[in-house]
Amino acid sequence: MITTWALTLVAVTLEVGPGRALTRPSQAAAIAQDGDVVAIDAGTYTGDVATWRANGLNLRGVGGRAHLVANGQSAQGKAIWVIQGNNTTVEAIEFSGAAVRDRNGAGIRQEGAGLTVRDCSFHDNENSILAGDSASSDIVVERSEFRANGAGDGQSHNMYINRVRSFTLRASHTHDARVGHNIKSRALTTVVEGNRITSEDGGNPSY
Repeated sequence: MITTWALTLVAVTLEVGPGRALTRPSQAAAIAQDGDVVAIDAGTYTGDVATWRANGLNLRGVGGRAHLVANGQSAQGKAIWVIQGNNTTVEAIEFSGAAVRDRNGAGIRQEGAGLTVRDCSFHDNENSILAGDSASSDIVVERSEFRANGAGDGQSHNMYINRVRSFTLRASHTHDARVGHNIKSRALTTVVEGNRITSEDGGNPSY
């Protein structure tokens, strides 16, 4: 008699921070499995970049925002975080300083389908979120701030959402993009509700 055993994958929480077994988010990215939670202690992580490949990840700051400072580094020459998995949630993370050779450095380069961003901050990057084309992707951003992103060339923006199924920006503040747009979306459906869209700190955005 042949017995077939079903393998059940159990999601785990990977804890990241000084004094923990995983001291940098990139170490968690290397081992994360589908459905895992990555809890990153509040603090500053300088020069640590990562590619996230698993699906259904929840990547979140704990005890405040975890601040990721690029400091001249990038994952795949693209971003602080390259997200290749599907249905990712990012919460309470601050991204700053992303810059790469082609002047399209992003806080998040979204390559998978499905992204939710909540309570995050993006500032002083060439792009904040740069999302590639995906006909099955829905992107939702809530309660987040986008400030002073853009390389100053008019080709990079506070956010740049390409041809996805839908993009929703809700209860957020986007302001002072450097020459580029405060919001740029080519999504099939774009919903913008309850946001502040301003130029107030000396920025020169193209609305």
